[in-house]
Amino acid sequence: MLFTRHRLSMRLSFALCALSCFGCSELQSARPNVILISLDTLRADRLSCYGHDRETSPRLDAFAREGVLCEEAVSTSSWTLPSHWSMLTGLPVSVHGVCDEQLWNRRPAEGELALPSRGRFLAEELSDAGYDTAGFYSWIYLEEKFGLGPGFDTYERLGLFGYEHPSIKAQADAARLLEDPAEQAAVGRALQAEHPELFDIGRPTAPEVVDRSLEWLRAEVAEDDGQPLFLFMHLFDAHDPYTPPAPFNERFDAEYEGPIDGREITGEKSLVHKDMPERDLEHLLALYDDGVSWVDSEVGRVLDALDDLGLAEDTLVIITSDHGEEFFEHGRKTHRKQLHRESVHVPLIMRWPGSLPEGVRIKGTTGIVDIAPTILSAVGLPAPAASPGVDLIQLARDGERSEGSYLTELLLFEAGPVPTRRVGLHTANKHYLFRGHQSGDPWTVHAIDLSGEGGRAGDPVLLVGGSSDYQAALSLLDEVRAEYSERRALAQPRSELMEALDASDRAQLDAFGYTGGDAALSGVDAGRLCFDGCVWPGD
Repeated sequence: MLFTRHRLSMRLSFALCALSCFGCSELQSARPNVILISLDTLRADRLSCYGHDRETSPRLDAFAREGVLCEEAVSTSSWTLPSHWSMLTGLPVSVHGVCDEQLWNRRPAEGELALPSRGRFLAEELSDAGYDTAGFYSWIYLEEKFGLGPGFDTYERLGLFGYEHPSIKAQADAARLLEDPAEQAAVGRALQAEHPELFDIGRPTAPEVVDRSLEWLRAEVAEDDGQPLFLFMHLFDAHDPYTPPAPFNERFDAEYEGPIDGREITGEKSLVHKDMPERDLEHLLALYDDGVSWVDSEVGRVLDALDDLGLAEDTLVIITSDHGEEFFEHGRKTHRKQLHRESVHVPLIMRWPGSLPEGVRIKGTTGIVDIAPTILSAVGLPAPAASPGVDLIQLARDGERSEGSYLTELLLFEAGPVPTRRVGLHTANKHYLFRGHQSGDPWTVHAIDLSGEGGRAGDPVLLVGGSSDYQAALSLLDEVRAEYSERRALAQPRSELMEALDASDRAQLDAFGYTGGDAALSGVDAGRLCFDGCVWPGD
């Protein structure tokens, strides 16, 4: 959201006042439990509660009817790492500073890098306020090596595959110490033959995360120490490969007999490309929808458990996603390549019985940067002074439309060490897409009209450099730059040193189509915002 400097100053003053009265009985009483569920790679328009003509999400639909749905929520990027930093800090990418895993791929001579990262995590704030905290997740980008995890009493990755799976990791590690490469290879073949399911990257992992999360919840309820709970869950199964288990794998297109099976989405020999037959693309989308239904059913297990444990009435549950997924709407597949609506429009649904109205739909743009301020407000804590996010609970209670503007950001290493910078600016009536290369180069700007009938978005229109519309778009971006620079100065610098990715990390990323890249750090944090180049060379 764009704030004037006066509003930013008022917000900082309010935060300091709230901090000064923390400890008052009002803040200490009736604190809800909080559950935040991130459904990786889930674009909003494939949910029936967001208008999809297939009934993909009966549990989320019912959840939305019992609470509040944000119609136009956007992520801060189109991929997992920066989006989760934003989700868990309330900060835009250029404020928290974690914009690409290239920061972990290359290192200065000493081998470590003090990341240009800032902010405090939700778990840190809630732990300091007396919450018992736990996080369970299923993808490498959420590991502690990428900076996430502070503040959680328990923080565990589930759903590991290959030689990293705990059931065979000790054997695999021992094999790596063998001097004879042939012996190493023989052990590897034997492990793969004995445990083929562990080498299937399409193996569902959501049940492991849900089971472990519910185990933690049940133990906390049994202990009954009077402390409120914060649980973060990350479910990965909507991500490619699109291979949900039976019977979900044939829910929407069982009669298809072609070659598309949801696998090999990104490989060199993939049958998934922009010129693929229309019928094959239809089936690909059906497989994605199958996966959405599968994840929806796993969310349903969590909601049922809250009822069974007697927690539902006293728990604020927020369900969202880190980014969407592309199916060639604008020439690309999967995600992390563009910032069009299909990549950044995410579900954002809340339920808190007795404290939130039922069946409310918040119109206007909102975002995942609103999640942390909303949760902190619900538990009686001040919002982060550096966050532009708003309290969605208050917005829902007031029945108001969100009038905010939200930024999405992406650094894309398409060729060489200098990234292409992409920015999306979502206002009430326009969606601007900015593209630049080296710092100082003029932006290429497209504008998308959002005022069509039924809120339908128009086609991107290239703005002519020097035109009044072009200059107006740049002026808006200049306002954001000034605001985010102030917010970054307010955000607490983090001091963790991160290790470079090893061969195992790269193998996991490669298996899912993430290439890792080979960018060279400038070695100096020049103080540029991420969308102006961050630490990368280019001046």
